[in-house]
Amino acid sequence: MKHIIINTAVLLGFLLITIEVFAQPPMGTKSNMKLNYRGYMLQSHRWEAGFSVGVANSMTDVASSEAQTQASMTDVYSRGLSPALSLYSRYRFNDIFGVRGNVSALMLRGNDRWSQDLDVVNRGRSFTNTIFETAAVGEVYMPRKMKNIKRDLSLNRMDIYLFGGISAFYHSPEVKGPIIDEYDRSILEADNIYSNFQMGLPVGAGIQWLISNSWILGMDFNFRYTFFDYLDGFRRPYSNRNDFFFTSNIHLGFVIDSKAYKTGNSSSRHVFTR
Repeated sequence: MKHIIINTAVLLGFLLITIEVFAQPPMGTKSNMKLNYRGYMLQSHRWEAGFSVGVANSMTDVASSEAQTQASMTDVYSRGLSPALSLYSRYRFNDIFGVRGNVSALMLRGNDRWSQDLDVVNRGRSFTNTIFETAAVGEVYMPRKMKNIKRDLSLNRMDIYLFGGISAFYHSPEVKGPIIDEYDRSILEADNIYSNFQMGLPVGAGIQWLISNSWILGMDFNFRYTFFDYLDGFRRPYSNRNDFFFTSNIHLGFVIDSKAYKTGNSSSRHVFTR
């Protein structure tokens, strides 16, 4: 888990540094880019749409660190990383609050062979699960205080936010491996032990970077709490916790429409003008 977070942070940092470098004027030339009051334009009411790419992983009963125990956060393996794609639309009410809807497709997988415990490895259970999800979340953005708007805007094109909401997803796990015992057989042969349609609670945090008047680059970490224990199609008698999954995403958004605050200032100008 620690490696996943570190690698994702390093990748985002590299992208942001690259964007900042290419945004600078050539050495020896004077930039004619001017900043107006950002709050009068992109931080008022606005619609945004975009897409994200990332990786997904899960915490299920497969590949636990010890036999007769459930997997924990220390049992999240980099080999379990799988692709995740989504489309989203966001509406910002003001500087602080926003709402976002998205549809996603992602894959989850796990394998007992990843465990360090020989008994778990010999159990030989593995799974893959393709998930199609739709979600609606509310977003809260960290407020920023600027003493000098024109000066500080050039240094404050970044937003940090928290989010939480509700999701619905379709899943159909494919389970592989020998039958462990009669309890395992009863689950594998059951027809209605769980539904392919489930609900989840997505929560997480994100950061985004205003590239220009129209384009936004960002990253988020999205953890989904579920209400069932069959994300891997697998369960043991000692299981007492639901399965979870999460994604780390890099997203690119386009500002479709924005409205300036109603003031007496020249608020129709763009944030970046030449």
